[in-house]
Amino acid sequence: MDRRQTVDQSTNSQGQWPDFIWFLMKMSGLFYHGTVVTKRRCTRCEIDKYEGNDGIGATQRVVANGTNEEVDPMSHFEMDMVPQEPHLPPFERQDRPCQACETCWWDRQGNVAIYSDKTIGLKRWNHAGSWLISLSILYTTILLIIFEIVNIISKIFAMDQLLLHLLNYFAFVGPLSVFPVMNICSKVKSALWGKGIGLWATAMNARFVVQRFQFLDLAKQGIPNKPFLAICLMWPLFCSTYRAIIKIYLECHYEIVLILRCLTVVICELIWGCFVYIIYLTRASFQIQFTLLLDFVKKHEGDFNLCHNIIRRFTIEFRCFRNCVSVYMAAMIPICVLGASTTATWQYFLYDAFKNNHNESNDEFERSFDVNVNINIMIWSEVAMFSFLGPLAVGGLDVVYIWENFRINLIFMQNNQHRRFWRKMLLFLEYVEEQTPFISFTTVLSILSLYLGFQFESQSVLF
Repeated sequence: MDRRQTVDQSTNSQGQWPDFIWFLMKMSGLFYHGTVVTKRRCTRCEIDKYEGNDGIGATQRVVANGTNEEVDPMSHFEMDMVPQEPHLPPFERQDRPCQACETCWWDRQGNVAIYSDKTIGLKRWNHAGSWLISLSILYTTILLIIFEIVNIISKIFAMDQLLLHLLNYFAFVGPLSVFPVMNICSKVKSALWGKGIGLWATAMNARFVVQRFQFLDLAKQGIPNKPFLAICLMWPLFCSTYRAIIKIYLECHYEIVLILRCLTVVICELIWGCFVYIIYLTRASFQIQFTLLLDFVKKHEGDFNLCHNIIRRFTIEFRCFRNCVSVYMAAMIPICVLGASTTATWQYFLYDAFKNNHNESNDEFERSFDVNVNINIMIWSEVAMFSFLGPLAVGGLDVVYIWENFRINLIFMQNNQHRRFWRKMLLFLEYVEEQTPFISFTTVLSILSLYLGFQFESQSVLF
């Protein structure tokens, strides 16, 4: 069966997506552009659009002020482009559909499934003012985190015996700060229309995310991997609620400031859980698209220009996602190592302190012991959550294995019938070979965190 379908048939294959998907994106503050689903072009059509009729080279054009402007295949994620409507042709060349442009609308089965903001149910969630709501969520979250940090620092900063507590707290609040800061940077990039092929900030653009989700067949199969979604939401909710109960018990009063601090932790951890699940969905979409690309290359073996055009665009999109994951993991790994090492050190000193003070009055000793046991459970639960949920969503510490699987499968597909095609294809794959960024920086910080965690003496470990 031919994978090309008419616009009407394609539209019917993309029904409304689950509202919970839009809720996750709304809560994560991803919406920014007024229109998310716009017309899309393949890399070749993008170059043709810039090239015009003046004979300028295929990768640059001269703009009005006389300067050169590089072609950015990812520009449609940032520009105010024409919204896609289900009754309009989605392709630039209306006289003949561009086969490469059609791949921009693939669904899970590789069929061309045209959709718009309205047909997938997005228009109700991405309304006028959504950009302001997203910025309000992100800035409010960051301000609440800063407020929490200032509140803690004012109590235990510059106290040598509480250095362990301070570092352990930073290991907790650090992971909660990574996503809001990254998301704000992505919004700044969108506001300034920052150009650059493979920028990590593009992967946090709502247009990029929605285009990835089209491979998941959300309208028919619903939300993927519901058990993992439950873990991403219930584990942060458990940890934040547990922390709030302990904090209220230790403070022994109910002030507005204390309640605000508890709510800050709950909101921040839930937003973090939503982000982790979105990472998982994006990773799953790339794995599905890689399978579709292998089938497409096998079907069109010998047509290098077509296959190269499609793989080139996909490679750029995958690099955006991989760079985003690399930035996130580069920030999270040392923080998690710091949290684990300081918690292990605190537990060691705590055991020693209880062993030396077991002759105190039974009531006081038992109360202190019970409180610190609960704090210990809470901290280890948070350390485990931050350490394992992210890698589970990514499928490791990096997503390069997805690219490697695709490259190896292409190598095994080569044959003698189209030698020139495969020679050029493998040369292209070698040219775009994925490297591992940030690994040295992460390794150094991880070793430093591990070292600092076991270099404390005379620390107060009781709460």
